Amino acid sequence: MNLPRSIAQKLDSIDTIATLPNIATEILEIMRKETSSMREIARVIEQDPSITAKILKVANSPLWGYSGRVENIQRALVLMGLKQVSNIVIAISLYSTFAKLKPNPFFDRKKFWLHSVGTAQIARKLSKQLKVNFYGEEFVAGLLHDLGKMLLDQFWGEEFKKLIEQARAESNRILVKERQEFGCTHAEIGAYLLQKWNFPKPIVNVVHFHHTPSRANADQELIGLISLSEMLCELWGVGFDEDIKSTSLSNNWSWKLFKSRFPEQLRNFDVERFLFEMEKEMENAQLFIELVKD
Repeated sequence: MNLPRSIAQKLDSIDTIATLPNIATEILEIMRKETSSMREIARVIEQDPSITAKILKVANSPLWGYSGRVENIQRALVLMGLKQVSNIVIAISLYSTFAKLKPNPFFDRKKFWLHSVGTAQIARKLSKQLKVNFYGEEFVAGLLHDLGKMLLDQFWGEEFKKLIEQARAESNRILVKERQEFGCTHAEIGAYLLQKWNFPKPIVNVVHFHHTPSRANADQELIGLISLSEMLCELWGVGFDEDIKSTSLSNNWSWKLFKSRFPEQLRNFDVERFLFEMEKEMENAQLFIELVKD
């Protein structure tokens, strides 16, 4: 991932984001092994009582809708799946890390997280509609797709604030202004950090190409899913302050991709009905935030 040298050096030098939380690092290492087991994952999670409690809260919430009580991590792993639980642990640990960053009155963090989790929830719903199993990666990718905006806000706050104001005043796309100001975009900055943390390549690619899915040479379906989910989230009304609305759904590259690859699943797809049903997804997004925050 090539960034302007000054941007990369600053990201590399910031102590608060230089390393991924230990539990997430261990989970990622285990998941890279072909022989990874539930026992290994459970052992790592159970070392952290706070993460354990949050996973059990999520497992017992309406988000997953299991009957009966999920009382331990092993049971959560059986019901939700090893990769799903692992991805949620990573999401929780990252949420906790960035929740501790200094507040900025010009950056609505609550709205940022609602947009991020809302995109993740819609991605889950869409993947079920398409009958494509991304094994939970769609949730984490949706959660992290705008990670670069958080970094720009925290470490280039004044420049980012002016850039947002200029984009609004000129009715310009935020990506254009970012490249003019920083020589790169929030998508590239977020992908750089996730690559540094050795995140799975598909998730790095989603963050890198979620605004430009047609440029990706790999993972196009996952990237397209997040790109489309973000647009639907914005259409529903949970965009982020500096997001500039782009093309209509019918002209959206990701929508065209899915229409061509999944014609049967989308033959009778009603966008207005889907948007109406997203009320529940937004409620679930808010619930997830409440469950995982400190």
